[in-house]
Amino acid sequence: MDDALKKALHDFQLATRPAHWYGKTYGEFWRWFSEQEQALLAQAAPEDLDALRVELFELTADCDDAGYAVPDEWTDRVIERPG
Repeated sequence: MDDALKKALHDFQLATRPAHWYGKTYGEFWRWFSEQEQALLAQAAPEDLDALRVELFELTADCDDAGYAVPDEWTDRVIERPG
């Protein structure tokens, strides 16, 4: 991957931190996530797509593990700071 794509991926990873999402909904998070993912895939050179898809899959799993994986009925639920 070229440096610009690596930086964009790193910035995307940083922006998924829960502190950035407190007060917003799970639906807002996943819409944003999908938009960012598509933008990165569009930016990638064909030879980088497989490696990028692996990174994005791992980032999705990290987000799921961080608590963003919720049932569909929680789409409008606000992400709250752990108490």
